[in-house]
Amino acid sequence: MQSYWPTTICVSDEARDDAMTKRLLSKLPDAKVIDFSERGDPLAASVGRGFVDSKNLLGESSDVFTLGKRTLLLRRYFGEWLEPCPGTKQHVCCNLWTLNPGEGCPLDCTYCFLQSYLRLNPSMKIYTNIGDMLGQVERRVRDFRGRNIRICTGEVMDSLVWDELTDLTLDLVPFFARLPSATLELKTKTASIGNLLKLANEHKGKTIVSWSVNARRITENDEAFTASLGERILAAKKIADAGYKVGFHFDPLIYFEGFKDAYREVISEIFQYIRWQDIAWISIAPLRYKRDMQEIMMRRFPDSKIPFGEQFLASDGKLRYIQPLRFQMLDFVWRELKSINANLPVYMCMESSLAWKKIAGSPPAVKQELKELFSAKSAEELCTLGAVGSK
Repeated sequence: MQSYWPTTICVSDEARDDAMTKRLLSKLPDAKVIDFSERGDPLAASVGRGFVDSKNLLGESSDVFTLGKRTLLLRRYFGEWLEPCPGTKQHVCCNLWTLNPGEGCPLDCTYCFLQSYLRLNPSMKIYTNIGDMLGQVERRVRDFRGRNIRICTGEVMDSLVWDELTDLTLDLVPFFARLPSATLELKTKTASIGNLLKLANEHKGKTIVSWSVNARRITENDEAFTASLGERILAAKKIADAGYKVGFHFDPLIYFEGFKDAYREVISEIFQYIRWQDIAWISIAPLRYKRDMQEIMMRRFPDSKIPFGEQFLASDGKLRYIQPLRFQMLDFVWRELKSINANLPVYMCMESSLAWKKIAGSPPAVKQELKELFSAKSAEELCTLGAVGSK
């Protein structure tokens, strides 16, 4: 039993008889189960006070966001399942679509944007009408008329953190294997790959499994409940050996004294176990977050050094490292990765076109190894972004 499994499960009326609900409850027999007939979040009423008192539905006192990580709401979802990545204005965005089978994450990274994004709805959620999700995805993919799209489940939740409870990959991987013109990306900081290994003969190369990675000191000090760096890399090796393509996301890159040696060590360790030919893509992106996140991080993680540094408020409304520092980090990690092999598919996530020109030498769409990834944008479109991105 994982240490971060929820201790309280709220079950909405419409989800009570769904197969996913029954599966989860059977695997968490010791959890407190509460029938929840309202449409909102069980903890929403306590957000303004910053704690939960004895009159609350759950009857506990705690920091609301921390308590939300122990509270799981099972409900159906009735909106659009498949959405384009929201991206960031005046920054180059890859051809990514998001699919959210749930919301929230029991892992607790210091820098996680969900602390701000979900501050009004802190309970974790798993949607139980998975058949509706798959049906809508299949219909939407047909609308793309054969143009390949990348669909990722790791935007507002870790793609694999619940997989031992939900067995969702047992549905997703065979589904995408049959689905034309779409690739599934599962992004994680766990080593929960048991179901994926069972599907080694069924994925048909249509599922990419990727890991968020960071310098070892960041992983150990600022990524609570996650798998260690070594565990992630060994899991990636097992997945690659099972015939899947793998990915890595150096996101966020975090500046500290000695960052070059620290990130060089991570890159070296990855390629001790993974062949570059087995890699679908690697992204790099320096730390950025909305202004209110700094206060949240300092309050929840007073010992963390991450909220401090030479940062400024960029045109996208996020705090970012100043340009010389940001470009220094991007350039270093880019060159270290490209030293493994010049054709290694590396891209910068949510960076200005100026960064692409200075570091990569050209927009992503004209780089042969990334044409498929950025197929939603032409080279001309990316070039016209010019140098108007964040400074």
